[in-house]
Amino acid sequence: MQVSDGSSLPYYEQLVLRVKQQIVRGILQPGDRLPSVREMARQEQLNPNTVSKAYKQLEAQQVITTVHGKGTYVKESATAPDNARQIIETKQRLMPLLTEIRYLGVPADEVIGWIKTAYQEAD
Repeated sequence: MQVSDGSSLPYYEQLVLRVKQQIVRGILQPGDRLPSVREMARQEQLNPNTVSKAYKQLEAQQVITTVHGKGTYVKESATAPDNARQIIETKQRLMPLLTEIRYLGVPADEVIGWIKTAYQEAD
């Protein structure tokens, strides 16, 4: 699951994104056990505090759940979590990026093509 992809995102955010990508791609399924914080830190060559921060964020976003003494698991979702707040926050982060893209003169159809490609790659 190697983190550091050259992204400017902090390592914990890269790890959060990577876990979500693996869920979207079906690599991780509901109920799958994630490595412990220490195991993940060793695998990814990260500080355990960084992994812990990523796990806490994933738990707050209802992506994973931790059962004390048993481990951390991809959350079983009988119903979709209430994503309204997350959707609004994500849109707010996207808007400045879209403004920059428009300022650079990138045509809308090209941006839409980027989005379609990203969605297809997520499968």
